[in-house]
Amino acid sequence: MNDDIRLGVESIDTKHDEFITILSKIKTCKSKDFLPLFLDMIEHTKKHFSMEEEIMNTTNFYDKKEHFDEHETMLNEMLYFYEKAKKMPLFGKSYINDYAYEKFKRHVLNVDSQLTMFLKKKGNL
Repeated sequence: MNDDIRLGVESIDTKHDEFITILSKIKTCKSKDFLPLFLDMIEHTKKHFSMEEEIMNTTNFYDKKEHFDEHETMLNEMLYFYEKAKKMPLFGKSYINDYAYEKFKRHVLNVDSQLTMFLKKKGNL
């Protein structure tokens, strides 16, 4: 997770940094802390997405429906793997270790980057 995926909009970059911090903690935590940290990641993601969606609504972002749909898909995936992890911890750990960061990175580079370019162009930083 050493990629530079900062997009140049401080509020969004801060939320992304916080997500990566939580994800890093989950990857190295003790078993007893796995589910609580996973839940923290989900709650953080809900707030993060809510903040982005508020920005998109107030700036009339042209592609907000697709972005909102992507947020819903990502949260649903997290919730699915969290629920599975309650019964099969290795299933949840596989999601965290092998998939979560790559999914997040793709979202940032392919979806959030459009929003930040839009904000920069409009001068809404």
